[in-house]
Amino acid sequence: MDDRLQRVLDGDLAREALGPGELKELARIEGWLRDVGRTVPAGSLPDLGPSVLARIRNLDPPSPAPAWSRTPWSRAVGWLWTPRPVAFAWRPAYAFSAAAVVLALILGPARVPLPDAATVAVPAEVLVQFRLDAPQAQVVTLAGDFTGWQQAHPLKRSEPGVWTVVVPLEPGVHDYAFIVDGERWMPDPMAPAVSDGFGGLNSRISVLAPDSRRPL
Repeated sequence: MDDRLQRVLDGDLAREALGPGELKELARIEGWLRDVGRTVPAGSLPDLGPSVLARIRNLDPPSPAPAWSRTPWSRAVGWLWTPRPVAFAWRPAYAFSAAAVVLALILGPARVPLPDAATVAVPAEVLVQFRLDAPQAQVVTLAGDFTGWQQAHPLKRSEPGVWTVVVPLEPGVHDYAFIVDGERWMPDPMAPAVSDGFGGLNSRISVLAPDSRRPL
């Protein structure tokens, strides 16, 4: 609720200090408070004063207090335990707060669904490093079924004679081959070889989906 509206409901700010929009919102809140007030049963409480006074008169007179109760410490304890009347000033804002508590108890706590471990999204792609030892090569590229067999991924020298590249691949089985100096297609000597269907060889790699329960 706006602080200015709260101050008007508390009686700390005059209604004339509000603008047209604030007055409209105040009227809506007051109407809501009236509706809530109608739901609270109203009735006069029985007057218990005469019956209480009659019972007090019938009580035995109090016995004199012992000497030890007249010490400063006992008087301090007695003052703390003596009942005292407490008065509360009723304000419209208290009705608003009470209505909010009643609505919260009726509606109950909000339930926030927690993600199920089985529904946690698994990364669609996995980073895979390809490596080829080719000291005499000038240019090395990578092609496979994941590139439509186009030379889409050039390798870089990571150390003398060693060519590497990191490619994101979807989980599954993929066939690939290296192209050296733009002409010679060769399989990966570190991977299983499969026929390319034209009398040559390609390499095959199986990419597994990462375990969603473990950090990458």
